Amino acid sequence: MEIIIFITVCFLLYKAVDTSNRKKYLRSEHVHQDRNKIEVFNKKLSSLLMMENYYITIDDTSFHEEYSSLFHKLKKHKILDKIEFYTNFFEAYEQFQQTIKQKNEQFIQSELIAHKNLFDNIDGKALDIQQRRAVIVDNINNLVLAGAGSGKTLTIAAKTKYLVETKNIKPEDILLISFTKKSSEEMAKRISEKLNVDIQVKTFHKLGLDLIVQKYNKRPEIQSNLGNVIDEYFSNTVYKNNKYLYMIIEFFSYYLQIPKEIGDFESLDSYHEYQMSLDYETLMSKASLAGYIDKNKTDMRNDKVTFKKERVRSFEELIIANFLFLNGVKYEYERVYPYESPDKTKKRYCPDFYLSDYDIYIEHFGINEEGLCPQYSQVESEKYQQDMKWKRTFHKEHNTTLIETYSYMNSKGQLIDKLDHLLKSHGVMYKPVDRKQVFESVFNDKENRYLNDFKKLISTFVHLFKSSGYNSQDFKVIDKLADHEEKDFLKIRSKLFFRIVRPIHEHYQNHLTKNGFIDFNDMINIATYIVSTNEVPLSYKYIIIDEYQDISQSRYKLIKAIKDKTKAKLLCVGDDWQSIYRFAGSDISLFSDFESYYGPYELNKIEKTYRNSQELIDIAGKFVMQNKMQLRKSLKSDKNRNNPIDIIGHSGNKIKALEYTLQKIVAEFGMKTDILLIGRNNFDVNFLSNSENFQIKMEEKGMMIAYLKYPTLKISFMSAHRSKGIEATNVIVVNGENDKLGFPNKTSDDPVLSYVLTKLDPFEYAEERRLFYVALTRTKNKTYILSTNMNESVFVKELMRKQQIRMNKTNLENTSHERLNCPKCLVGILTERRAANSKKLFVGCSNYPNCDYTVPSTSILTENKKCSCGGYLIKRKGQYGEFFGCSNYPVCTHRLKA
Repeated sequence: MEIIIFITVCFLLYKAVDTSNRKKYLRSEHVHQDRNKIEVFNKKLSSLLMMENYYITIDDTSFHEEYSSLFHKLKKHKILDKIEFYTNFFEAYEQFQQTIKQKNEQFIQSELIAHKNLFDNIDGKALDIQQRRAVIVDNINNLVLAGAGSGKTLTIAAKTKYLVETKNIKPEDILLISFTKKSSEEMAKRISEKLNVDIQVKTFHKLGLDLIVQKYNKRPEIQSNLGNVIDEYFSNTVYKNNKYLYMIIEFFSYYLQIPKEIGDFESLDSYHEYQMSLDYETLMSKASLAGYIDKNKTDMRNDKVTFKKERVRSFEELIIANFLFLNGVKYEYERVYPYESPDKTKKRYCPDFYLSDYDIYIEHFGINEEGLCPQYSQVESEKYQQDMKWKRTFHKEHNTTLIETYSYMNSKGQLIDKLDHLLKSHGVMYKPVDRKQVFESVFNDKENRYLNDFKKLISTFVHLFKSSGYNSQDFKVIDKLADHEEKDFLKIRSKLFFRIVRPIHEHYQNHLTKNGFIDFNDMINIATYIVSTNEVPLSYKYIIIDEYQDISQSRYKLIKAIKDKTKAKLLCVGDDWQSIYRFAGSDISLFSDFESYYGPYELNKIEKTYRNSQELIDIAGKFVMQNKMQLRKSLKSDKNRNNPIDIIGHSGNKIKALEYTLQKIVAEFGMKTDILLIGRNNFDVNFLSNSENFQIKMEEKGMMIAYLKYPTLKISFMSAHRSKGIEATNVIVVNGENDKLGFPNKTSDDPVLSYVLTKLDPFEYAEERRLFYVALTRTKNKTYILSTNMNESVFVKELMRKQQIRMNKTNLENTSHERLNCPKCLVGILTERRAANSKKLFVGCSNYPNCDYTVPSTSILTENKKCSCGGYLIKRKGQYGEFFGCSNYPVCTHRLKA
């Protein structure tokens, strides 16, 4: 009872004090000041709501924030909740954002009605509702997310006409930018001639040039020949500098390709698919086939033996083979061991390397530091470990010298050093080959794809390096950043790459200075400086950028400088799904993280496509959105077409597959239709040079292909990059193979680019995925993909697995057997083979030599009996007659009666 009385007294005292404080506030001089502020707020809000234009403060909360402290101060006095003057203020403040949204929506609806005639006829076309809203919305910062074939150029033209004719904006106060000269000319023609709006459309090149001329009254000499300078540097400088030459050879021999560990992949099969795409041909093989060894009469091999292409089974083995070759250590790969095993179930033992001059064997074991093989299934891992123990024992029994290396050595960046130490400790002497001659024979060839791709990587790096505003001294900074790489292999690789690139960058800069030139990045950087230091007058009220997904750091900085100076409104139109020009300096994070660079913005989408069928954009959209970093769109189309993507499988005869595809197209669309062949690389068209039925012609409009069977067909070829913005009646993607230079091209997402990008997209093959999306969506009807059966690219396999697009196997031979996956590498297909110099048939993996899985009986292809361990049940004979035994015997002893 006493406790209740105490609590009651305390409550009454609190209420008395609280009431006293409220009355004290209402009698204070602050009341008049606060009421005056509220009256000003009400007048401003009323005036704002009376405005007839779009209110740009929807996300720019300066007005709202101006009254934030007053709102929170008054809210503390509960007595005010009963006074209408204050409650109206509280409600108006809390509903401010919603009120503005409603006001702006009313404005949009009013504009839609008022300017319906304008929107119904833009160059003879009526805008859809999303396009109309994108034109009307008028915030400080605006981003329009446009799907492929959705009419973004039409939307930009409509925005320009709308601003000039309805908002009285002078054409010269609109900075309209398109990325290429061709697209800017086409847009200018469309707007000026067809819409009667006299406006200049600039490229970034023209914009930068105009600003420099305006400041200095002199036109600078612009050169864009970085690729030629790199070619010249390789041709003239590499030979004269042994140290530099050695770095190039070292990079190509050990670091051109990147080994990835099982933990880098979502699944075993994706890991093995990546391994399959790597080039395992040894440097000695390349040198021999290039004529280097014959020219130099080296003792690296027996001259009486005809040399065949030598491919090893793993990336680590490739490093070992290249190290031995460069140091003049004669080796034989997988030479048969001179002693036979008493176990007749085993194949003849062939150690990885045999050093004949020293009678030393080298075995490289694909294990991690725990001695495990995570790249294999549990059964295959057990078999591998048992085989390791057997090999060691076998060498001890016959007293032969065995050197062992392991996969984890390479991930730690130690394989070369460890191998060097082991060889020298066993008395192996080095006789280094002439690296200059090796480079000249193997790499310095204009047709060498790997060298050309390496040069392109250097060019991309330099473009991004300069676009970020870096100079030569900044190489020290990024070199120190490489010390933080988690994987030692990548740290060593990155630092070596920087040492290769830095003198090329310096040579390029000296070339520009010596000749009085600047390049595009220099021009944009100079123009940005001119704007930021207020050295030229600018009066833009609007900045409109087409193809914004191609923006680079340097271009962004120029736009931001102009925007900051003029307070112009910004409209960027683009499609992050089609951001494919990183090699030219584009940085997709400037699109995907738009707010981080410009501040709050309004997002609009135009999602109706007028090119592709609904079925095709559903497939292509699902494909590109596997990368969750891409912005989501829901594309819609009024067109429908069943099976819009057709995967044409072949067994290696791509010409036959192409002819079959052309026949299908002619049957449906006639002999005068247009067809666009798309390759990942420019050289992907070269396979046609092997056919008498096709003729390649270079014309002003591009590469045209004549097909003698149907000479009236309009067939053209483009790389996927060049095809962007193009559309054709039907499209054929000619490179659907899993190869280092396939589609995806494994060299394009190189991790060294992370040092000069704002944010490297962590999703594997992110830019290649967008490029494949571009290729898929160039068609008005169907897209055909030519792909080798059993070695499809990871993108083709994904379409087959995740979207149930079946392969057309009309062009395949030997398709009577069911397709069985290899239980060892998981991605190869088991196929029938014949042993060399024998009539005996067996089953092997299509990924040979990368995967050496074999089964002695071909019955598994017809019987297809699987064991619970993952192996196959093979028909065998025992003392009690025929039975089915597991192919994984003796690890698995499961058997069934025949």
